[in-house]
Amino acid sequence: MTRQIFLSFVLIILFQACSKKEVTPEQIVGRYVKEVEFEVPHPFTDRKLGMGKIRDTIFIFPKQNGYEIVNNKWRQNDYDTLGWQNLQLEDNHPMPTYRATFDPTDSTLNSELSGLFLSLKLDLVNNRLRKGKSERNVYVRIN
Repeated sequence: MTRQIFLSFVLIILFQACSKKEVTPEQIVGRYVKEVEFEVPHPFTDRKLGMGKIRDTIFIFPKQNGYEIVNNKWRQNDYDTLGWQNLQLEDNHPMPTYRATFDPTDSTLNSELSGLFLSLKLDLVNNRLRKGKSERNVYVRIN
């Protein structure tokens, strides 16, 4: 009797694990944004110049059997009149465009060139994306 209960329990767990909903490309593709505000000090004194903001955007596009990952970064300072500046040629530049495949077992997008780029972990329920394992690198999906 105990053996039958245990076997039934194991079968229920296996059935639930195997009956997960399949993820569609529409759930993955989109624009994911993270904004960071920070204080900008004067380079030669301790005086605060003002506040700066970086908008980091990751675009995920469907491509044949996978996805294309494109990253843009822009910076704006509240103490100058330059407006939004592209960080493409700066030290804090965006990551290069690359191709990735989706792994449904852990909801990650992994580079086709293994080890060159951090995995992108998707939270499809809360529409969030995390770059690597860091909790600081959380992006929110914007439609």
